[in-house]
Amino acid sequence: LANELKLQRVEFSGPLYGEDKWRAYQEADLYVLPSHSENFGMTVAEALAAGTPVITTRGAPWAELEPRGVGWWIDIGVDALVASLQEAMTSSPEELIVRGERGREWMIQKFSWQRVGTMMDQTYQWLLHRGEMPNWVHLE
Repeated sequence: LANELKLQRVEFSGPLYGEDKWRAYQEADLYVLPSHSENFGMTVAEALAAGTPVITTRGAPWAELEPRGVGWWIDIGVDALVASLQEAMTSSPEELIVRGERGREWMIQKFSWQRVGTMMDQTYQWLLHRGEMPNWVHLE
């Protein structure tokens, strides 16, 4: 379809790994994941960690994208995707950079090894009856 429409700004690189993957995230102006269902959406976290703003659908659990000013969390469907792409693609390069920087900081705060290790330690301490139940544990 991209060839048929003679699109010139579309590239299908195939799978990327290691440094090639990180370089692709960092060189991108925007990362888009239109999905009907994701339990987390690891690629969203990776793009944000690389400093790239994100567009993803409400099928992925990334409601904080918009309040944090790091991307767009949109309804599932073509119209919402087109509208968000238009907004993102008419944003200034500086605005996208700022969104990307905010996203990177968010990922460091929420998913750094230090943060995850501390959370695991607190969870195990609670399981061993040596602490209070952490607020991220849900028993329902």
